[in-house]
Amino acid sequence: METFLETQITPPSVEEIAKALRPIVTSGLPVRPEYDNAVLLGLRGVVARSIDPSDRLSRIKALDGILKSQLAFLPDDELSEPARVLFGLAPGTRGQIVTARRQRAAREAGYEADHFRKHIEPKIVRLLAWQIHQDSQNYIPRSRTLPPPLESSGDTPIITVGDISSKDAAEHQEALSRLWAHVYALRANILRVERLKVWPHDPTELATSERVLAEAIEARDYEIASVKVLIQRYIDNYGQYIAHGDAEFNAEALLRLAGWEQDI
Repeated sequence: METFLETQITPPSVEEIAKALRPIVTSGLPVRPEYDNAVLLGLRGVVARSIDPSDRLSRIKALDGILKSQLAFLPDDELSEPARVLFGLAPGTRGQIVTARRQRAAREAGYEADHFRKHIEPKIVRLLAWQIHQDSQNYIPRSRTLPPPLESSGDTPIITVGDISSKDAAEHQEALSRLWAHVYALRANILRVERLKVWPHDPTELATSERVLAEAIEARDYEIASVKVLIQRYIDNYGQYIAHGDAEFNAEALLRLAGWEQDI
């Protein structure tokens, strides 16, 4: 019998998410079509990324993408590669049984296999569960207490009749577009700064490289200030809910969504 899938009002606990991840550890990625755990499939982030939230397989596809994305940026340099091995995301591990993946992950982490299974693996799973919990906090479930009604078509920037059906609706759409434009500009500038730190503009000319990085940091900081101003202006006018396609976000979480967390 097909599981009836709801959208969670609040994210489940980290412990619940970690428990729901265990079958995926056993089977490895990608998430299997038969997976039907409502704890993960009901996550707001999963629902928001699903092309058809009413279809379980669509949610599974979205969940698979979230897990791969979170594992790619696990915030632990020592455990990031072992985690990707454990979940079958590292090259050469797809399709391996969990015992083989666990043994290789243990070697990557520098531990004996039994110690890894008992102590390190639970740490990895909980770390991933916490990331998924944080991701879910970026999304707000749909409710009736939203800004002026929107007509949206996925994440496409099409202007619909509803967007300009009234002065309020048009102003709201304009504010949304300007805010998201700066959020994406901030994300681009954050990525540029991090790229230049690792791959300098011209390694043979240190002074030039330092200048380019300094200019990139200045541009990033300008966008941070701009996004903060626009977020506060949006909250003052429309409240905490902000739409993007078929998903809603907490306006105050946009800096984190763009990749900036230092002063949140």
